[in-house]
Amino acid sequence: MRRLLILLVASLMLLFTAACGSGSGKTSEKTTGSSDQGSAIAGLSVTGQVGSQPKVRIKTPLKVSKLKSDVVADGSGPQVHSGDQVQVNLYLASGATGKKLQSTYDTGQAQTLVVSRSPQSNPLVQKTLGERQGSRLVLADKASDIFGPNGVGSLKPTDTAVIVVDIMSVQTPLTGPKGAKVHEPAGLPRPVQTGSKVTGLDWSHTPKKPPTKLRVVPLVQGTGAAVKKGQQVTVDYYGSVWRSNKAFDSSFARGTPATFKVGVGSLIKAWDTKIPGLKVGSRVLIVAPPAQAYGSQAQQAIPANSTLVFVVDVLSASS
Repeated sequence: MRRLLILLVASLMLLFTAACGSGSGKTSEKTTGSSDQGSAIAGLSVTGQVGSQPKVRIKTPLKVSKLKSDVVADGSGPQVHSGDQVQVNLYLASGATGKKLQSTYDTGQAQTLVVSRSPQSNPLVQKTLGERQGSRLVLADKASDIFGPNGVGSLKPTDTAVIVVDIMSVQTPLTGPKGAKVHEPAGLPRPVQTGSKVTGLDWSHTPKKPPTKLRVVPLVQGTGAAVKKGQQVTVDYYGSVWRSNKAFDSSFARGTPATFKVGVGSLIKAWDTKIPGLKVGSRVLIVAPPAQAYGSQAQQAIPANSTLVFVVDVLSASS
């Protein structure tokens, strides 16, 4: 069952990957805040307070030929825009049986979605984005259109998937570091910048042999909240092998920040242990010896036993 939630979140990541429009294709009169109101989708009723488990009643079998959506409750908080970090609670049900399949209210783990800055044409986005914190949305579509041609779990491709989305919080990440600059220490590379974007590293004052210990050097002291273990953190970063003039990875070059959960063992040790504690707005230089990076395992453009250097901007952390 957990796989359903993972796939649903992945699908909603695509749903949220587009520029937000001001229109939302709403089909009925709406309420304000957390007031109850049934859905305008025929055969489907959604009631309950935003922020708590929705009560979903489905006249089975519910069939739709294309995406149907409705805003059950209008929020009054910040509007979702491209680049925002949106925390949502999700509820998934089968239109064929009317049964709940998964809900983040059961797990107690709201999901964080990041709206891409790269505009894409997506009908799901046109129906849902541009809404406000505190809103509740309900979507109904064929499982094949959401999860792929094979459906997922007990949902057959022709079954209707019913999704309730509660927008719990909206955060606008910074577009670059924010705080006081710190004097760069000797013997380490210096960021080469175009505006606030890191485009390379200046190695002219560095030794041939890299440091043998993990270094985390502040370049800008952020003024925001400190990152905590388990949070979703949005960052821009530039990564290079020691004394290489080419990045092996760079979100600056892609033009889209990356979002990771930190402190849970899913990243290299240097990131997983040292990004928690940094303040939002910080820019740091991380020098990661092999034991704090990929060790003896080669990774595409990263040779085995490489010391890695990162410039990382901490842009936001989920609440």
